[in-house]
Amino acid sequence: MVTEPLPLAFVCARFLFTLGLVFATYNPTGYSFFHWISATAAGPASLKAAVAVTLVMIYYAIFRVVFSAFRRSGLIMGGLAAFLFATELANIVAGWRSHPSWHFYFLLSQYVALCGIAIVLSLGVSWSHLIERLTGQLQKRYVRR
Repeated sequence: MVTEPLPLAFVCARFLFTLGLVFATYNPTGYSFFHWISATAAGPASLKAAVAVTLVMIYYAIFRVVFSAFRRSGLIMGGLAAFLFATELANIVAGWRSHPSWHFYFLLSQYVALCGIAIVLSLGVSWSHLIERLTGQLQKRYVRR
């Protein structure tokens, strides 16, 4: 059986989608769904409710796929790995500055944690495709109701 090479563009597209989704939901700049919905006079309540329902549906679909790919133990290990990666990267970058303020370290840790969440989500969404391309084995885990 001849398989095509691993299409890195699909994995990158899924990562960019999850990164955009995570940063659209919350980011430290103040331009996110969290900040928009917490502002009282920022828009009509019906539009906020429609966007909230849309985000909940997208996150529900993604978490179902990620949970079926990784199961509970995989999610725990992935979350732990993302947390350790985020902490170590934040320590490295904070060490580049001579006297980092707590504000800089706090913002940096938020960005790195959000990127870690996006990495775990994108790997979960791409997991069955990656395993099939790398090993030739088909993944047939069904999402339970």
